Amino acid sequence: MKILESFQIFIERHTLSFLFFLLGALLIILALTTNLNLPVIKGVAPYAEYRLASLVLGIIFVLLATLLYYLPLDAGKAIPNEFRMSLFERRDKLLSTTQKDILSFIEAKTTNNNRGLQQEAFEQKWTNRSRSETYYRLEQLCLLGFVEKEEVAKSPEGIPRFIYRLSSNYQQLIGRRSKT
Repeated sequence: MKILESFQIFIERHTLSFLFFLLGALLIILALTTNLNLPVIKGVAPYAEYRLASLVLGIIFVLLATLLYYLPLDAGKAIPNEFRMSLFERRDKLLSTTQKDILSFIEAKTTNNNRGLQQEAFEQKWTNRSRSETYYRLEQLCLLGFVEKEEVAKSPEGIPRFIYRLSSNYQQLIGRRSKT
């Protein structure tokens, strides 16, 4: 059973490498045999003039799969440090005072429900700020993982209007149960 689990983990983590290896192995087998009977496709037979090309391509794909496996692209560097932090760290270190105020407002207003708050509630609360600034602050909270939004309507000008609620991850972190 451990072999199957480790094989499944290998496929999930190295999908491209696995697919290149399969393709390479299939091309090598086709180059070295005169006829291949697969369960789905019966009697696959390569043309004699393409055997060398099949063998070369098969070897290239197997080598490429090996390179992809042992020299993986460092995708971890593409993730900004902000997203490596926990939500508590993000809240304490990255949020501006205004964003913390908005987050606290959402927490206070959605204590007993998870329906969320209409965009107008924020615009009424912070009348000294423009609608675009309020929207920008809410979008930042969404991108940082604190808040989720759902489009509910469009304004007469055709601008989408949203409901904002705490994200399920942030709710779990602060000890709330998600009611969605």
